[in-house]
Amino acid sequence: MSLKKNILVSSLIGIGLATVLSFLASLTMAIGEYSQMLAGLVLVGLGFGLPSIVYQNDKLAPAYQAMKKYDYIIIGSGPAANHLLFKLARTDRTALVIENNLWGGTCPNTGCQPKIFLEGAVRPVLNTYYLTGKGVKAAAQLDWKTLIKRKKEIWAEFRAEERSSIESDQVDTVFGSGVITGPHTVAAAGEEYEGINIIIATGLLPHHLEVPGSEYAITNDEFFDLDELPKKAVVIGGGYVALELATILQAAGSEVTVLQHSEKLLRTFDQEYVEKLTEMMEERGIAIHLNMPVKAIAKNSAAYEVTAENGQKFETDLVIDASGRRANVDGLGLEKLGIKFDPVKGVAVNEHLQTNVPSIFAAGDVADNGQMNLTPVAWGDSYHIYDFVENGLTEGIKYPAVATSTFTYPQVAQVGKRESEMAEGDTVRRMKLGSTFAALGEGDEEAELKVIFDKDGEVVGASEISINAGEDINLFAPLIGRKDPAEFAMNNLGFAFPTLANKLDVLFR
Repeated sequence: MSLKKNILVSSLIGIGLATVLSFLASLTMAIGEYSQMLAGLVLVGLGFGLPSIVYQNDKLAPAYQAMKKYDYIIIGSGPAANHLLFKLARTDRTALVIENNLWGGTCPNTGCQPKIFLEGAVRPVLNTYYLTGKGVKAAAQLDWKTLIKRKKEIWAEFRAEERSSIESDQVDTVFGSGVITGPHTVAAAGEEYEGINIIIATGLLPHHLEVPGSEYAITNDEFFDLDELPKKAVVIGGGYVALELATILQAAGSEVTVLQHSEKLLRTFDQEYVEKLTEMMEERGIAIHLNMPVKAIAKNSAAYEVTAENGQKFETDLVIDASGRRANVDGLGLEKLGIKFDPVKGVAVNEHLQTNVPSIFAAGDVADNGQMNLTPVAWGDSYHIYDFVENGLTEGIKYPAVATSTFTYPQVAQVGKRESEMAEGDTVRRMKLGSTFAALGEGDEEAELKVIFDKDGEVVGASEISINAGEDINLFAPLIGRKDPAEFAMNNLGFAFPTLANKLDVLFR
């Protein structure tokens, strides 16, 4: 029932009750001359002053409700939101989490977590491919339907529990699109809420190509629920999402083509290792076309046709648009409040993750914080906001060296500087991991590690290509900036041999 109807009904109830009481009062001499005054007070109290009782949703309910207040209103329920809630759970602070899509955000639903799940089945397939004839008789085969069925069962359970896992006596949730209406207010699902602090943690969205027929392409949002494995697939893009999805599809048995608009793949990674990865992907049958921007996508009776700007055509059963990601800022109300943002990079923030409206913060991928869009960065943003608001931290946020990896096969991983970013006086040490017994046993003969040192001997960067690079690179993250990396490793990093410890040898050369 609308507010106007609530007021009308409640007023009529008040007038009616007042009239009845007035009539009864006039019959009672004890009330006498005060009867009209009593009737008037009842009218005012029931019609305007006290909470009015009206008929709402088949039940009697209060017509007026005060705006609910929270210490924090968080728009988005991904890693940034969750890690802030972990901190707040140790306090008496209250929070409201607003989500308009999947609870938990991109990472656990359509990003890194389902990707790593599928990668678990892809690894043995490709591992046995490279070991065929070296002690393994034949490469393993992937059962796509069974794999996706199992994935859906696991994720159905996760999604059923994720929202309730957020809720507590201190934390409420609302499903709907949050719109910031003021420095301390957010509207969602037909209600308005007040928060001392507002956190924008909406993450990123897939970029959609602006070409005719772009609606025929799916993104990573739909990929992980594909029931049928396509015979042919065209993947548009050259970043880690594009190459990871191409790796999964080819290992499962699809004929895969990658179309990249520019001359480079994985621009933010060591290009020597990217070129080696490209060669290995092509050797497995993945067709990779550089400088091949897409002009149009068309659908015919049997399949799809992707046309490049040079006129070349590619017939396919599936088109995946992995051309990039953009900030999820649509509909947040930022323009009306004058909050500065870039539609691709995200919301502008200062050293405390505040926007130009001090009570409104941005955290995670949606924040234009100068960092790579990585889950550990989102965690760090949340921790800093907590310490700034709750503990009065004055020092601006400082990000540690954050390692990153592609989950291709092999993986390319890095932390800190790349070789192309070396300054004068920097040196690089290489280790041919492919000749180690462990790598030979796994068929990982192209594996290599490089570590960059500055003129003072500090470790300033590391890159690796191997089937275990994503794990290995974590070893070097705590060494970034150390003046005594070899001594520190000798005294503090006693790893089991001959696994990860074998790769520390590069420090002592």
